[in-house]
Amino acid sequence: MISHRLSRWTLLCFACALVNFLAAQGLIVAGVSWPAQAPAAPGTLIVVHLLAIGWLLLLMLGALFQFVPVMTSRPLMSQRASLLTLVAVEVGLVGMICGFLAVGGGALGRIHCLPAGGTLVLAGVLVAGWNLGVPLWRARPLSLPGRMVLAGLGFLLLTVTLGLCFALALAVPSLAPPLAPLLGGLADHALAGLGGWLTLTAMGVSYKLLPMFMLAPEERGLPGESVLLLGAGGFLLAIGAGLAQLWLPDAALGIARRLGEGAVALAIGVYLWDVVRLYRTRRRRVLELHNRAAPAAFACLALATALALAGLAGGRPGDHAAVLVLLVMLGWLGGLGLTQLYKIVPFLTWLRRFGSGLGRGPVPRVPDLVNERRAAPCFLLYFAGVLLAALCAWLPAAIAPAAVTAPACRACLGLSLLATVGLSVEYWRAWRARYLDAAGAGALALTPSSFPTIREVDHG
Repeated sequence: MISHRLSRWTLLCFACALVNFLAAQGLIVAGVSWPAQAPAAPGTLIVVHLLAIGWLLLLMLGALFQFVPVMTSRPLMSQRASLLTLVAVEVGLVGMICGFLAVGGGALGRIHCLPAGGTLVLAGVLVAGWNLGVPLWRARPLSLPGRMVLAGLGFLLLTVTLGLCFALALAVPSLAPPLAPLLGGLADHALAGLGGWLTLTAMGVSYKLLPMFMLAPEERGLPGESVLLLGAGGFLLAIGAGLAQLWLPDAALGIARRLGEGAVALAIGVYLWDVVRLYRTRRRRVLELHNRAAPAAFACLALATALALAGLAGGRPGDHAAVLVLLVMLGWLGGLGLTQLYKIVPFLTWLRRFGSGLGRGPVPRVPDLVNERRAAPCFLLYFAGVLLAALCAWLPAAIAPAAVTAPACRACLGLSLLATVGLSVEYWRAWRARYLDAAGAGALALTPSSFPTIREVDHG
């Protein structure tokens, strides 16, 4: 009853995503990327795509392969399609990295690998869109999380398509003239990916996971609907106006872009307020570690939004763009991903190993598969490293020159790298049920607290 609802490839997606995340952080700390290199340097582009595609895209798709069937009560179109997506995205990412190396003159790179890799990533995304989108579409009318995920998938397709256009313009000279204006649309490419796809989808998934694991009301009412309408509409308006300005400069389009950005900021504000409300109305009084650590990710989102609004109000929206990307990719999206993995991995492990035995005898609790005292310092170290790195990168040159802030920023991100290594070990221990093995048979006690709640099992 439970096993048929498990995704075969979700945990493998998570493992590949973590390897890419560790590689990206390692390159930053080693000085191959920003802040030691320019934001447009090949090393920086490699790290950005390792984070955006290798880490966040695979993390989100892996989670959706498990939770879309939960949201819709319908199976994926194909389990093999999930594996095909993983292979296409990973191989495509390797091709893109080779292409970026060629842009920098690296001997290992070939410029045509960039569009070839981008095409593979696009193919993987199309397969994932079909695999996830059809069950979502057939389950209409969708719940709020399902509609947010469906909207996010649309922005994902836009993001990858824009990225492929950039790659073609760089690799095929004959296509450069007609595609030349798009080379100025990197901000829209980033907004579609980090905003429309990842942020909107992360909001939708959090609207499912937070109530599920905190035993809070799932119905979000008008605030939740407002987040979807303002967020999706705002991202679409801002990105559409920004792309249109590349081809047809017009002051009215600039105004439309600002209106879209304002709607996005309002959506984020409502979302953060609603998350606070969700925490306050929960029925589970003692929070597990992943939900105690998650507010740090929400704080990074709030800080990034405030910084972006300050730039818009000052008429210099491009100021501190690198800091914004750092806060969003590592703090908000990366931090939320790490916190939720700490629950998802042991939960899926429990379902695989013990779900079929529920009601037939003693079984361990999901918390028995983790050790919160070991993992808590890792979360603290991770978010402290990200916030300190953002502070170093934000400091103006008049206060601290780049020769000081860049090494300090890398050192702070080194702390986050160490924390990620520690958390990866904890995920592996949970997957292998090492803490349960160490506890022995004594962990299997026939007490009410030994069983997950019926609501948690039903959502598994």
